[in-house]
Amino acid sequence: MPAPEFTLYGHFESGNVYKAALLLALAGQAYDYRHVDIFAGATKDDGFTAMNTFQEVPVLLHDGNTLTQSDVILRYLADFTGRFGGRDEAERRRIQEWMAWTSNKLTNGISQARFGLRWADYDLAVITFFQDRANAAFELVDRHLTDREWLVGDGPSIADISAAGYIYLAGEAGLDLTQKRKMLAWMGRLSVQPGWHQPDKLPRQDAIVAPVATFDAPDDGEG
Repeated sequence: MPAPEFTLYGHFESGNVYKAALLLALAGQAYDYRHVDIFAGATKDDGFTAMNTFQEVPVLLHDGNTLTQSDVILRYLADFTGRFGGRDEAERRRIQEWMAWTSNKLTNGISQARFGLRWADYDLAVITFFQDRANAAFELVDRHLTDREWLVGDGPSIADISAAGYIYLAGEAGLDLTQKRKMLAWMGRLSVQPGWHQPDKLPRQDAIVAPVATFDAPDDGEG
């Protein structure tokens, strides 16, 4: 197998890294995975900071470009592969709206509650605040999916990947999804896409990750 053209820096506990890795998998792209020990402060050292001033994972390297922030990475990969980015400018705008909202409300609620429960020992009132924030976002997503299969358009897009990435980790945030039937059905549809994998399949050390599914054309007509 030739050397992958993508390099992804990340940590297996990061839902935002999972989003980037999932899109690479769904688009049939191999990548060179570089494990970053975020809990040992590896994102704070001079070498990593020179690559990413925000001192966070994920970071994607490709063709001389350094991309940071998961939603920026998703958009870059969608544009490069011609998949999951939207059929036209109107869909692209709707996708960006969903990604901005997801980052502010849905991902923030889940990730902060999860972090507080698993690593930071937040006060219960703080955890409850973020759980309530996440549950309100779940209600909105569930309602939006009442008469549609995907967040935008008639196929999966990076809006779905951005939103669903952390929802797969909701149990670790003490959140119960059992009553969100439309949202669960949507997550099920995403999970049967060729190349999909669970968050726990992220590498735990440096690795070359080969695609499970490959595609003959860069644009297969999906969002």
